[in-house]
Amino acid sequence: MKIVTIPHESLRAEAELVTAVDKKILNFIQELEKTLKNKQNPQGVGLAAPQVDKNWAIFTTLLENDQGALIQRVFINPQLSDASDDLILGPNDDETQLEGCLSMPGLYGPVFRHEWAKFRFHAIEGTELVEKEEVFTDFAARVMQHEIDHLHGILFTDRALEDNLPVYKESKITKKLEEVDPELLSFF
Repeated sequence: MKIVTIPHESLRAEAELVTAVDKKILNFIQELEKTLKNKQNPQGVGLAAPQVDKNWAIFTTLLENDQGALIQRVFINPQLSDASDDLILGPNDDETQLEGCLSMPGLYGPVFRHEWAKFRFHAIEGTELVEKEEVFTDFAARVMQHEIDHLHGILFTDRALEDNLPVYKESKITKKLEEVDPELLSFF
């Protein structure tokens, strides 16, 4: 599937809840997973339905498990149900983790995210939607929060700018990060 980029209108839309599992949804999920898994240059760790111009509350992640193996998962109708009071920019106070987005190629920036977050979501078992709840920590928590933002039409640059944090663009010539004028980002 084609990943849409800013300023595509689907990136600003509120996603609709999935109420039933049918062949259309199953095929879409399979294609969404394949699109994320095959994305190179840059690779991604998450992809939400609005990023492929579908208005469904679905996203997929591709993250390492505790043993270091890449595991792909699908989250349907996710909701943040609880979160830490601590907002962090990275794994520790000395290390800021810049976020990027497949729908915003070449842009990166720090974003305050909850250190841990609990999500309620649906998974598919057979042809049924089954409710689950799980706590995510560290990088996985950051990815989950980034992807759920997509389902509400929120981009990581919105979060960075509301906290007066810089957003950077990778120079095509030097490959170094250069700060972007915040006024330019208001058009997205």
